[in-house]
Amino acid sequence: MLRKKAAASGRRSGGGLGRLWLLPAAASGLSGGGIGRLRLRPAIGDRGMDRRPKRSVAAALAAAPVLPDDALEEILSCVPARSLCRFKCVSKAWRDLISDRLRCTRLPQTLEGFFYDGGGGDFINTLGKPAALASLSFLRKQPGIEDFALLHSCNGLLLLGHRKAGDSYDSLGYIVCNPATEQWVTVPSSGWKPSRLHGDDESDDSDDSDTETSPTTFTYLVFDPAASPHFQLVQFWVNDNSRVEQMQTYSSKTGVWRERESTWHDDIVAFFAGSAFLRGMLHFCNSNFFGCELDVELIVAVNRKGGSCRVIIGPEKLCDVAFVGQSQGRMHYMIQHEGSTGEMTGLSIWVLHDYDAEEWVLKHNVTFLQLFGRMSCRVQYDYSVVAIHPDRNLIFFFQHWDLKLKSYDMDSQEVCTLCTLGVGCQNILPYVPYFAKSSALAGIRS
Repeated sequence: MLRKKAAASGRRSGGGLGRLWLLPAAASGLSGGGIGRLRLRPAIGDRGMDRRPKRSVAAALAAAPVLPDDALEEILSCVPARSLCRFKCVSKAWRDLISDRLRCTRLPQTLEGFFYDGGGGDFINTLGKPAALASLSFLRKQPGIEDFALLHSCNGLLLLGHRKAGDSYDSLGYIVCNPATEQWVTVPSSGWKPSRLHGDDESDDSDDSDTETSPTTFTYLVFDPAASPHFQLVQFWVNDNSRVEQMQTYSSKTGVWRERESTWHDDIVAFFAGSAFLRGMLHFCNSNFFGCELDVELIVAVNRKGGSCRVIIGPEKLCDVAFVGQSQGRMHYMIQHEGSTGEMTGLSIWVLHDYDAEEWVLKHNVTFLQLFGRMSCRVQYDYSVVAIHPDRNLIFFFQHWDLKLKSYDMDSQEVCTLCTLGVGCQNILPYVPYFAKSSALAGIRS
């Protein structure tokens, strides 16, 4: 009788893998800014008391109680994005749990890959995970959209230059879209007359019928979901001497373009070197000329209304800038440096350690021989810096002579070839998904 009661008690206590408990390894798991280590521990009865046939692990997991979504999101939101990506490799259950799009609205995101202009918005996956690729196919299905070109990306949204079927020469408009939610909205023409769609900038040559040369334009997207659900566009009109003639801005809140007075008439903006979105502002490299002699490189911060509201002196004078970007919450500035022959032989990567005090720290040096297998290279001609990883010490390059996309890890000093792109690739945009829906992308689409 006593033996039967003990066996019954063992069954009632949850023998086998009937239940799973999520136990923090440290008591301060949720209160200390991180969760330490978490263990999945089976709740079992007295050893050897349960004589029932054991169920499979999959069946046990399916029957296990699930934590409430709020608690699960709170736990996972404390984990760095890079670690979350690694956890997806643990099992299919973990992969599905972390990849759930409803849950992703509150989890930190990292670089997923790149869109490029090879075939109108092709995508390169840099995570290596077996998941559906981000795509712009939902735009291709829309009636009337004939052609578009990639222009810029910011916090999960993409900016495209777009012309509808049957549009006249001067009717180039724009599309702002979110590939993760497939939301999109059109933006009307700013009044600039393009010659053709172009991915790097939006103009190349003037129309043969025009007597004056049309200015080149560079249009940038500003989107900071932590500050506002609305997006802005900042557009620069640049003359043949690479000087800014005019600026225009667009706000999704007002739905209109506004002309802004440019204060950069004596400066040359290095648009080829990219831009850094930091503290709600775009930052550009700006060569300041005094007479005809270059004195110093500047970084100019531009706000949502197109006004230059901060000027930061670069880390070196008389430098040859290659790229400016944002990584790990700080501005990164890449400079080509000369060898003994006077040719460019490598890159120096500087980080703005203290934004307010303008304190620069040299982070890394690398030679072009190590990066590209050549003693000397020139930015724009031999290579371009595509992006710097937002969470890691990883730089992405496009090698012009063989159309290869490459990465360089500053920690391991490892160079990897990711893929070979097609001929005619004009622009490569980094993509960090943003899974929340936006009211600014729910407007009129005509």
